[in-house]
This record gives sequence, C-alpha cells and structure tokens, in this order.
Amino acid sequence: MKLEYILKEKDFIDFHLFSISENKKTRKIMNTTKFALVAVFIFIGINMYNRNNVEFAIILGIVAILTLFFFDKLYKSKLRNHFSKIVKNSYANKIGEKQTMEFTPEYLIMEDKTGEGKTKISEIEQIDETQNNFFIKLSNGSSFIVSKNGIENLEQIKKKWNDLNIPISENLDWKWK
Repeated sequence: MKLEYILKEKDFIDFHLFSISENKKTRKIMNTTKFALVAVFIFIGINMYNRNNVEFAIILGIVAILTLFFFDKLYKSKLRNHFSKIVKNSYANKIGEKQTMEFTPEYLIMEDKTGEGKTKISEIEQIDETQNNFFIKLSNGSSFIVSKNGIENLEQIKKKWNDLNIPISENLDWKWK
C-alpha cells in the first residue's frame, strides 16, 4: 500500500500541539503555573491590604480572578505561536513537498526529496488519528505525519494497518482550543 501526500505548515503545528496535549506532564505544569500566579497575586494583594493600600489590593484580587479564568486560553495561544515559529524555522524545507509512504509486510518505507528510509513495522507503537492527520508513533520516540488531505480510501488504509497489527487510536474530536 502506497500513500502520497503533501504536508502543510498546519500539519506540523497540529502534530506538535497534539503531542503536547497528550502529555500529562504538560497539563500538570500548566495548572501549577496558573495556581502559583494566582497565589502570588493574592499574597501581594493581602500585603497591600494590610498596608492600607486597598485600591491596589482590589486590583490584584481582580487580576488573580482573571488569571484563574483566562490563563488556559492565553497559555494555549502562546504555545500555538511558539510551535508555529518552530515549524517555520525547522520544517521549512518539508512544507509543501511531496511525501511518499509505503507499507509492506515487514517495512514502512518513507521517501521524500531528501532520500528514502526504512523502518520495521514492528517498531510502530501506534497510529493516532485526528480529523486531518495520522501521526505514526515509533518506539524510539520519533513520529511520522500523514496528512489525510488528498488521500482516498481511508477505511482501506486502516484495514491494512489492522492487518499489520498496528494499533490505531482514534482522536477524531481532538482540537486545540
């Protein structure tokens, strides 16, 4: 089975955002940072209140509440911008280029303008499916991105992967919010 597709900037950004959203450590860091900021604002606000600077204490209280409610959106927006810059710098030569991927009973063969590479099928840990992409995760920690754009017979492709005993994780409702 041979797949031919072209990766866009959005595919690379989505890969990084999907990877980070699946990481439990990232969620823990985000929550710790949010609550630490809120605690700092409340601590300084209480100190200001004790020094009879009530107006500044109220402002810090409002900032603490706003941080509690809007930190997640701001943090995720900053991550999107961060990964967008990384993709533009690191993957500029792969964006818009034709990629070819072939699955044989023993190997996954990747080919692009830089050359060809082989990976044993047994090294594929799982394939994560999102609305627009497949992310093929390997046991060594690296991954391949397959854009669904322009690929036909998705059900036949998934059947072939099942025949090769490659686990598929469907995340069709995943979105970076």
